[in-house]
Amino acid sequence: MPAILSLVLVAAAAVLCWKLAKQLEAKRQKKASGGDGCLEYRTPLAFDECLDALAARGEQDEFEYECARQPDGSFLLHFTLHKPTGQPVDTLYALRLDAGKQTVVTLHFLREAFGCREPVFPKDLLDAFLSRKLNAVPRQQEAGEL
Repeated sequence: MPAILSLVLVAAAAVLCWKLAKQLEAKRQKKASGGDGCLEYRTPLAFDECLDALAARGEQDEFEYECARQPDGSFLLHFTLHKPTGQPVDTLYALRLDAGKQTVVTLHFLREAFGCREPVFPKDLLDAFLSRKLNAVPRQQEAGEL
């Protein structure tokens, strides 16, 4: 009898841990989809044109970047800023391109190379980069202009 009781307690604890983990993951996803780590832009360029523009490197780029396609169809965007008097600053974003009447460009901050929980690249620098590369405007700015 005590063995059955301990087995039931272990199963109940496992179910409780599983439910708590699911709730925590749901909170993380909700925060990522609308939190400070998420930036959304709109561009008149088609999906393929966005990929071509990101593949084209130019001397006007303030920083180096790599854009690598992932198996799920998303992209990892790795920015590196070389400062003249310090070590390089690296930041990793998940990039998503959704085609439609206008292509929606979404950046989700993943991590900074040295473990910072916040992006080291200021939003205005990313805005300028995406404006120049993809002719993209931030979603808030687009809504304000309507």
